[in-house]
Amino acid sequence: MNKLFLFSYFIKIQLYLYLNIFSQINDTIQAFFASIVRGATAFKSVAFALVVALIALFVISVKLVMPTVGQELMPPMDTGAIAIKITTDANLPIEKTQEVMEKINNLMYRKGGEKLLRVSGSIGSEAGVMSIGSGSGVDHILIMATYVNRHEREETIWDISNYLRAEIAEIAKIPHVKYLDVAPSGSTAMASIRASVDTMLSSPDYKLLQKEGTKVEEAMNQTKGIVSVLKTWDMDKVVYNLDIDEVEAMNYGVNRSDVTAQIQMMLRGVPVATFPKENSMDYTVIVWLPQNQIDDFSTILNTLIVTPKGKIPLSKIAKLDSNKEPSTITRDGLNYTLEIYGNREKGAISHIMANLEEQLAKIEINLQVEIEQIGEQKQFKASAERMIGAIIVAVFLILFTLIGMFHSVKISLMILFSIPLTIIGASWTMLAIGYHVSMPAMMGFMLLSGIIVNNAILLIHFALEQIKLGMNRRDAMLESIKIRTRPVLMTAFAVSVGMLPVAQGLAIGLERLAPLGAVAIGGLVVGTLMTLIFIPVGFVWLVDERGVIEED
Repeated sequence: MNKLFLFSYFIKIQLYLYLNIFSQINDTIQAFFASIVRGATAFKSVAFALVVALIALFVISVKLVMPTVGQELMPPMDTGAIAIKITTDANLPIEKTQEVMEKINNLMYRKGGEKLLRVSGSIGSEAGVMSIGSGSGVDHILIMATYVNRHEREETIWDISNYLRAEIAEIAKIPHVKYLDVAPSGSTAMASIRASVDTMLSSPDYKLLQKEGTKVEEAMNQTKGIVSVLKTWDMDKVVYNLDIDEVEAMNYGVNRSDVTAQIQMMLRGVPVATFPKENSMDYTVIVWLPQNQIDDFSTILNTLIVTPKGKIPLSKIAKLDSNKEPSTITRDGLNYTLEIYGNREKGAISHIMANLEEQLAKIEINLQVEIEQIGEQKQFKASAERMIGAIIVAVFLILFTLIGMFHSVKISLMILFSIPLTIIGASWTMLAIGYHVSMPAMMGFMLLSGIIVNNAILLIHFALEQIKLGMNRRDAMLESIKIRTRPVLMTAFAVSVGMLPVAQGLAIGLERLAPLGAVAIGGLVVGTLMTLIFIPVGFVWLVDERGVIEED
């Protein structure tokens, strides 16, 4: 019993000391803000210095800190998967492409260890499926490697990508491999975006696109922050044409269709017999030339063609020539298009695009070729415009609500003045942590708009009530600071502590929302502290006591 009594007595003492310490801290904070407000309202020089400091800090935050922070559509996320894309020569046989794929698969399993869960790969598009716009041929290899989640491995998915890129690059040095791209799967915010940086060239002349695209490719290779550069197509697909002399063919009594039909039988084969099978389809026997003869042009040209006047070599009435054409044809409207694209790691897309624009300014592009940036930056601008529009609507709704509550446009605008104060804290917080302005960060600004005005409302509403009770506006606001500082700070710090796990992005997938938490914490803490200074000062300067009393 004595032990229980001593324990409860000890708890009471600790609780008393705890509350006493916090009360002293709260009193100190209240006295600090009250002294600043007294000085600003008593001496114009102090008020002027505060205003100048606020304007300077706001301008620095908007003009210097925010551009340094950079922009991106969505924060990068460790999905645990890596996409490896390889492009080979357009005319490379599928057997050679399979060899490249097998080497990479063996490397993945050899280097992946226990952290690698599975590897899947494909060559070209799905068999038997016609694709318009997204299809690919046997010159494209796609390998997907899936690892355990980021809490079960030491390396990030970007570290693994860099390592594999260097390892696979040695394999990519083998003949016939043109492009190599190793990037985390889901590295772009939208599936419709080919890559973080995507420059589209369009022109009526596809040959001109190939020439100008090489210049853009070199500029992109010189751009800082881009880890790999690829093109959607090259002018390297060799096409062989059989040029038949129809006049000479008529002398032998054959036409173009007769000749091509006989050539197709040799190259593609012709059914010569069938074998029946019970309860199943019959077996068909097809005969064609051996592969080594098909690949030999002289053998094809010396092939005998059956004519009404006897058999003659194909070379008597035809010849073979070749030319190069795009490996893939892409269009936008009536123009041909070529995309040069690359992936980033964690750098801000706005910084990368600024560097790319500097590199593009050093080259001359033919006037018949149009350049458009269609990657992540374009989507960010479109989304940011919609988000800013939503924020403006929210601010107007808050303004109309405040006017209805206080019956004063002046006081309502004074309360809204607290919203821009959050930009200062939010920008410096993102700079310190290393986050960029993104859609979640802008959502954080919207969240702040609804929270930060509550602090100003608490201060002003209490001060108005004190004026109605007979106090002057200065004493009323100082009393408001004394009474309302604690709930204002409690609200700010409670929300900040609640947002801390979000800002850290500890849970799987939560890193997408980490900038929202950072903006909420930094903007709310700094904005609240500034609200306790500038809202009271503005109130003492602008509010008319007689108007408040008459309204009552």
